[in-house]
Amino acid sequence: MLARILIVLVLCAGTSTVAAQPNPEHEKLRADTKAAYEEGDFEETKELANKILAQNPKDHVAMYLRASAKVELGVLKHDVKEIREGIEDSRESIKIGGSEINYYLPYLYGMVSLATIEDKKEHANVALTVAKTVLGKPTLTGEQRANVLYQRAQAYLYLKDLNAAISDYQDAIKSFPGHIGSYMGLAHCYIIDGKPDKALATFTSAVETLPDNKLVHNNRGLFLQQQGKPQEALKDFNKAIALDGEFATAYTNRGFTLQGQGQLAEAEADFTKAISLMPENPLFASLRGTCRLSQGNTAGAIEDYTKAIQLNPQNPVAHADLGFAKFFSRDFAGAFTAFDESTKIDANVMRYLSPWKAWSLVLSGRPDAVAEVAEASASKPEKDRDWIDEQVLFLNGKISEKELVEFVNKTPDPKLKSAQMCEAYYFIAERRLQANDKTNVRFYEEVLKTKETQLSAYRGAQFALKTFSK
Repeated sequence: MLARILIVLVLCAGTSTVAAQPNPEHEKLRADTKAAYEEGDFEETKELANKILAQNPKDHVAMYLRASAKVELGVLKHDVKEIREGIEDSRESIKIGGSEINYYLPYLYGMVSLATIEDKKEHANVALTVAKTVLGKPTLTGEQRANVLYQRAQAYLYLKDLNAAISDYQDAIKSFPGHIGSYMGLAHCYIIDGKPDKALATFTSAVETLPDNKLVHNNRGLFLQQQGKPQEALKDFNKAIALDGEFATAYTNRGFTLQGQGQLAEAEADFTKAISLMPENPLFASLRGTCRLSQGNTAGAIEDYTKAIQLNPQNPVAHADLGFAKFFSRDFAGAFTAFDESTKIDANVMRYLSPWKAWSLVLSGRPDAVAEVAEASASKPEKDRDWIDEQVLFLNGKISEKELVEFVNKTPDPKLKSAQMCEAYYFIAERRLQANDKTNVRFYEEVLKTKETQLSAYRGAQFALKTFSK
């Protein structure tokens, strides 16, 4: 993500330095192509560049913009073929355009992206070799040098040479103090290196150098939020939004931070604003869905999760989210269908849904089908069973409440133990409720005492007791 953001910034800046071709009839097309790229519309950039190149195959500006757009799209879609085509266009633009340094950037970015996607060090090493050659050119401006150093740092980062990456990011900032991507890359290196103080200092340096840039405020805010400093983070998000009232990402980050502070109505308003600005972003719909669910609004959550699935049908988490919203709305058959779809997409990662699938079957009047869900857990030797197995077996009536709690009590990690106890209490409460045992309420209350607010079991207890934050 960092590399993609940076290439948008530096390539747009670099394009402005390229001399226009002496063909007046291409002027408007070229301007439109550049504008499409700057706006992040890479498909439109390709289409417009194709029109120019159909008329003039030697238009190296169009070739360069098409190269950049193809690499961007390839990275977004993890499409190796698209990235390789972008690299070839970059080579051609270099061949035709001669000494224009910026034409090397999509090539370098593409090679590092190939290294990441294909996990092949040789691609990154090629990028290092080419970058070294370019950096040896005597005519480099400070900005051009910074652009190439940034790309080389990305290659070093992939190769896990953290010190070399840090050095290149620092040199890039010295060469061109306004190089946003290098500040972000340097801060990222310090985070990886376990030096949050240096990371914060780097973010702050970026803010002080570029006080009117929305991205640096947003990124520092995101870092502060992750460091457990929500109030400081909110100040940065507020500033980013003040600089650009249509900055959807900042609204989303502010909303997420407000939600963590329990300010759910305000958070939902931010997510709604972000959706209005970028309606085709599935993440924004999912975030608002979760915010709505936290307020007990299952209908609104189902609407948002359904939209997220329409936008990204192969996202297993979106299907799981929809399953929970339907479960808490008491559509248990619908919940099972959504959970089942999630596990079909990714059986390993989404295995934690097995207890919820089992219980959805019971509550939807299909207790006979639970045995099929429980078969994998029941067939394991007791010593090999994990927490998911224990929950499934409990809900299938194979182990008792006492045995379930005893398993949790043997968990050495206090944080993990608390999360497991939250889920244990919830499913104990659920089974007692099904058996018309009125003592179930105290177990829901015990769930809330764990304060494991990130767990669906915690949210389930909120629905059971009708206690929601507003």
